[in-house]
Amino acid sequence: MLQSVDSHVHVWDPAVLSYDWLTGVPGLNRAFLPHQLPHMPGTRAVFVQADCRDDQALKEVDWVASLGDTWPELAAVVAFAPIHRGDAVSRDLAELRQRPLVRGVRQLFQDREAGFMLTAETLAGARQAGRAGFTFDACVRSSQLSELAAFAARVPELDIVLDHMGKPPIAAGELSEWSSAMRGLAKQSNVVVKISGAGAEADPTRPVAPQALPFIRETLNLFGAGRCMIGSDWPVSLTEPAEYQDWIATVEQAMAGASASELESVAQGTAVRVYRLEAVRGPANQEEEKD
Repeated sequence: MLQSVDSHVHVWDPAVLSYDWLTGVPGLNRAFLPHQLPHMPGTRAVFVQADCRDDQALKEVDWVASLGDTWPELAAVVAFAPIHRGDAVSRDLAELRQRPLVRGVRQLFQDREAGFMLTAETLAGARQAGRAGFTFDACVRSSQLSELAAFAARVPELDIVLDHMGKPPIAAGELSEWSSAMRGLAKQSNVVVKISGAGAEADPTRPVAPQALPFIRETLNLFGAGRCMIGSDWPVSLTEPAEYQDWIATVEQAMAGASASELESVAQGTAVRVYRLEAVRGPANQEEEKD
């Protein structure tokens, strides 16, 4: 099987923190905790902030870290940081640097007004995040990809991770406009992509795989395996073990004919590099160490 790092996992508990966006969301307005993850044994996880109330951001990091005793596969955290506050975000970043699991930050860009990413304050905050040594997860809708490309060009010192392939119009099957915008984004060498989130963008009345395959293949074609990583987006895009296995199989199908090194990049290599994780050592590495 393909996966050894799941680069996009959420956990939450509404009894611990406040998640306003969960109100009225069928099936999600309850606790989702690590023991429920449908991962294969040994799959490490990158937790991505789950959009709790902004003033609870540090508490979210500390709560997730406290789950470590029952979640040994937790490898890194992407925490919330209000980069739109410009240089003032340095105080938030200093707090996050005291928490060793935090390797990246995120502030949701989706549904923000046009130009939000390119304000002087947002760009200044992004530069602060880069100087602090954090990656930045960019969660945008497909209509915002061109603006994200301009943002990436303005902050070349910041490593940017595009979440969910830029939320393409998977249900509609409209590849052309999204592909053109992704091609422009791929020209920015500081951007990598998560092959994730298809379930949330697909037509729920039809199987996800045939809807998602053209978008996965085009992502790999534009960015290359060395700039792609796999993520589940659990529990937003999938919840059940069968859905998880189907997603892994779908990405494997999209990569049919890929080399071993390309498969390794998507399975763990890109995530290991970008989030500065310890690589899993396989039998070949272990034999080398014996010599």
